[in-house]
Amino acid sequence: MQKSIKRLFLILTAIIVISDLIFVTINYRADQDSLETSLRKQAVNFERSLNLTQSLVYENMLQLASFIGSDREVQQLFLQGRDAVAQEGGGAGGAQAAEVRQRLYQKVAPSWNNLMERFDARQLHFHLGPGSLSFLRVHKPGKFGDRMDDVRHIIVDTYADQQSKTGFETGRVYSGLRGTVPIVAERSGEQELVGVLEVGTSYKTVLQKLKQRAGVESVVLLNEDHVQGIMWPEFIESKLKRLLPGSPCFVEAASSLLAVEVLQSCQGLSADGHGPTVTRRLHQEREYAIIRIPLSDYYSEHRAEGRGGSLGAVEDSLDAVEDSVGAVVIVTDITQQVELTREHLRANIQIALVGFVIIELLLFFGLRLAVTRLQAMVEKRTAQLQQLKDYYEDQSQHDGLTGLYNHRTLIELMNREVGRSQRYGEPLSLLMLDLDHFKHINDHYGHGVGDQVLEAVAAEIERLARQTDIAARYGGEEFCLLLPNTPLIGALELAQRLLAAIREVEICIDGKVIGITSSAGVAQWSPVQSASDFINAADTALYRAKHSGRDRACVASYDSESETEPV
Repeated sequence: MQKSIKRLFLILTAIIVISDLIFVTINYRADQDSLETSLRKQAVNFERSLNLTQSLVYENMLQLASFIGSDREVQQLFLQGRDAVAQEGGGAGGAQAAEVRQRLYQKVAPSWNNLMERFDARQLHFHLGPGSLSFLRVHKPGKFGDRMDDVRHIIVDTYADQQSKTGFETGRVYSGLRGTVPIVAERSGEQELVGVLEVGTSYKTVLQKLKQRAGVESVVLLNEDHVQGIMWPEFIESKLKRLLPGSPCFVEAASSLLAVEVLQSCQGLSADGHGPTVTRRLHQEREYAIIRIPLSDYYSEHRAEGRGGSLGAVEDSLDAVEDSVGAVVIVTDITQQVELTREHLRANIQIALVGFVIIELLLFFGLRLAVTRLQAMVEKRTAQLQQLKDYYEDQSQHDGLTGLYNHRTLIELMNREVGRSQRYGEPLSLLMLDLDHFKHINDHYGHGVGDQVLEAVAAEIERLARQTDIAARYGGEEFCLLLPNTPLIGALELAQRLLAAIREVEICIDGKVIGITSSAGVAQWSPVQSASDFINAADTALYRAKHSGRDRACVASYDSESETEPV
C-alpha cells in the first residue's frame, strides 16, 4: 500500500511539474505574440505618421516655390537669363547671363534666407528647360551651368507636364524632399514657359517633426548603389557617412545620435528590401524596436508610368517598380513593454513554484483538497493572463486616424450609459454628425486631404465636448457624441455650436481654402428605447437634416421631428 501511495504521489508530482512547465511556456508565448502584435500595430501607426509628416513638408516646399515663382520680376529675370544663355552658346552662358544671374540672386536671396529659417528649407534652384540646365542655385550661387537631365527626373517632368510636383530625389550633391513648379513669363502679351523652380529640404526636417509628433527617433539610410550612381564622388564621403565601415548603406539624416548608435549595433542591417519590417535590438541595457520602412525616390515611384525620356524604358518586372533607394528606420524604446512581459514571466514562474509546493503538501492531506486548490491556482493564473490581454486590447479602443473612440467602443459605452440613465433617471442625449459632400473632397483632392478634414473635425469635437461626454468616430465621415446627463435642448445647442465651429475650419490646398459643412441629428434616450433604437432615432434625424438642405441639425422624437436652420 505504501509503495502504491508513493508511486501515485510520484506520478502526480510528475504531472504537476509538466503542467507547470506547459503553463509557463504557453503564457510566455502568448506574451511574446501579444508584444509582437503590438509592435506591428505601432509600425503601421508610425508609417502613417511618417507619410503624413512627409506630405506636410512637401506642401510647405511647394507653397514656397509657388510663392517665389509667382513674382513677376522673378519671372522676367528668369526669362532674360534664358535668352542670354541661348545667345551666348548655352551651358553657363557668358557675361550677359552672369549679369542677369546676379540680378536674380539679389532679388530672391534676402527673402530666401528668411524662408530658410522659418520653414527649414535648404535648396532654391532655378532650372532652364527643356530638361534640367542649372541657371542659379541660390543656396550655392557659385555653382551653375551643369545639366542634370539623367538624374533630376522631377525637374524634367515638371517642365514637360507644366505641372507642379513633389518627391524625394538625390542630386549630384544633396538628397532631399523637393517641391517644383513651372515658371511661365509674359513676352509680348503671350505666356512663355521658361523653366522650373525647385525648393528642397533635408529629410532631417521630416525626422524632427516625426519626433515631435510621435516621440520616436529615426534615421534615413540610402543604399550604396543609389548614392554612387547619382552623386558626385567628391561629395559622397563629405556629405554622407556610412552607417558602419564597409556597410552597404549611408546615413542621409538622423533625428539624434542615439538612433544611429542603436542601428550601428544591428549586424547586417541594409537599406534595401520591400515592405516594413520590425526587429528588436538591445543597446546599452535598453530594448529597442527597429522599424524599417522602404524609401522610394521620385524615379522609382513613377517609372511604371512609362513616360520615356526622363524616366527611361518601362520595366516589366513588378519587383523593379517596387525597388527602394533606401529606408526610413524608426527606433522606439520598448523597454517598458518588454519588462512587462518579463515581469509576467517571473510571476508565472513564481506562481508555478508556489503552486507546486502547495499541491505537494496538499497531496499528504487528500486528493480532493489538492484538486480544489489546483483549480483555485488555475483561476488565479487565468485572471492574470486576462489582465495582460486587457492591457493590449485597450490599445485598440480608439480610431487610429482621429484618436476618438471607435465604433465598437462607442456601442459598449452607450450600453453602459443607457443602463446608468435608466437607474438614476438622468437624461441622456446622442448627437450624430456627418460631413457634407465628403466624397467630393476625397475624389477631388485625394484621401490625404480627406484625412486632414477628418482630423480637423475630430479636434473641434474634442474641443467642444465636456470631460464626461463620449466622442467617437462612428464610421467613414460620421461622428457620434454621447452626452450623459444632458437634455435634448442642451444637445441641440451643442450641435449648433459644433456646426458653426466646423464651418470655421479651413483646409488650405495649393493656395485654395476648402470649406467644410456638416449635418447633425440629435435624439434623447427614452426608457422604452434600446440602445439600437436610440442610435436609429439620431440617425433618422441626421437623414432628415441631410435631405432638408444639409448644414443644419434636426431633432428626433416619437411624435414629430423639428428642424433648426443653420447657425
